[in-house]
Amino acid sequence: MPLVVKTDGDIEQVLVTALHKNFVSKVFRHCWGKNNTPYFAGNCFKGVVYFDERMAAAFARESGQEWNGWLALPKHIHLIAAVFESGLELTASCQGRVTTLGTSGLATRVTSPTLASVAGKVGEGQVAALLGSVDKGAMVFTLPDFDGEFEPDKLSAEITRFDDFFFEDALLTGLFYDGREMSMEMGESRGMSMIDPVLLDANGQRLDMYDFTAG
Repeated sequence: MPLVVKTDGDIEQVLVTALHKNFVSKVFRHCWGKNNTPYFAGNCFKGVVYFDERMAAAFARESGQEWNGWLALPKHIHLIAAVFESGLELTASCQGRVTTLGTSGLATRVTSPTLASVAGKVGEGQVAALLGSVDKGAMVFTLPDFDGEFEPDKLSAEITRFDDFFFEDALLTGLFYDGREMSMEMGESRGMSMIDPVLLDANGQRLDMYDFTAG
């Protein structure tokens, strides 16, 4: 009988990629021209990158690039995972028995991708970028050939953090039972919002609109 552990809450898709500086500058200049505050200009930039493929493609062509949507960008790092937070509940099902767990007593190990690990993939004239989306839904972890009684203290988690990329959420990227890795797949999801883009220079400094519109 399989052991199945399900989470229900926020699910984030995180993509670390690279954007051409000329493209970013053209989008920001367009947005700054339409909005008189950095906040609304930033929202405009977000809207163009995620939703206005026609406008983004036009700016990309002017920069000598192609644009087929943000999900078609090079995936230097790409994860889809549940957000690991204090309110996250895990429901374990096995042999007809259901156990509900919190995260407070769960043993964890943390993985933290660094900017240095993708720096070689960010070309001349580009900046590193973290993009992504947030859904409500479930992640399902399965151990197919499970025998015996489920013991909660044998469950452990792998957490991925993106501190180098100025992204605060921790993601549940793996579950293990008694040291054995469980398979992971996305269940049903509903709704979507978008993560504010994070742009970084080669030294790991966060960039904003003014870095692309000055002069």
